[in-house]
Amino acid sequence: MKSENDIITDTDLIALTGYKTPSKQCEILRAAGIFFITRRDGRPRTTWAHFNEPCTKKHMTEESKHVEPNYGALD
Repeated sequence: MKSENDIITDTDLIALTGYKTPSKQCEILRAAGIFFITRRDGRPRTTWAHFNEPCTKKHMTEESKHVEPNYGALD
């Protein structure tokens, strides 16, 4: 059973991104807002936790909690 802290394998990254080329994998992960590091050989490394809860999703959730009044309705 895979843990949230397990590192995603090279094979899984190919399946998830649809690319074998590390630079394309990085491009896809970056576009999805998924945190990753780049190994010396250029391959991205990330965990299942980062994949399942991308940074952009966390950012969007924080923004959606901040609600401002509709001042235009006062006119």
